[in-house]
Amino acid sequence: MRGRKLLVLASSAVLLAISLVSEPPRLLARRAAFLAASASRPLADRRLGGSGAAFDRRFFAFLEAARRALPAAVEGVALETARGGDDELYLASYHLAPAPVVRAPRPIPPRWAAATYGVPPPAGWRVIAALPGGALSVPP
Repeated sequence: MRGRKLLVLASSAVLLAISLVSEPPRLLARRAAFLAASASRPLADRRLGGSGAAFDRRFFAFLEAARRALPAAVEGVALETARGGDDELYLASYHLAPAPVVRAPRPIPPRWAAATYGVPPPAGWRVIAALPGGALSVPP
């Protein structure tokens, strides 16, 4: 067995042992049942059901639609939301990677897109995709 595979197996065994010792058995059973039931579902569906999107599941649907509609030439995404929370920025940064995501600066840099959730798109910008709860826009 190669060194890397051995390291992966050893790490997995240690994590399993820690989980068995630190978690109540009924919680482990629930987690195992959840993993078995969700393993065949698409990645976006599994992420929607996860804890990362728990603060606003509709926002996750907005991000998934934005990810699919984002043009390849876009260099980054300026995010503007009604709430303005860090949770939204962190989830968007993760979900829209490798494109950088920042809070909507003024002015938004050229060749960037504006993802607006719960607020109108920037004045004069061309909406390229109407998304659930918002829009994806590019400069004119």
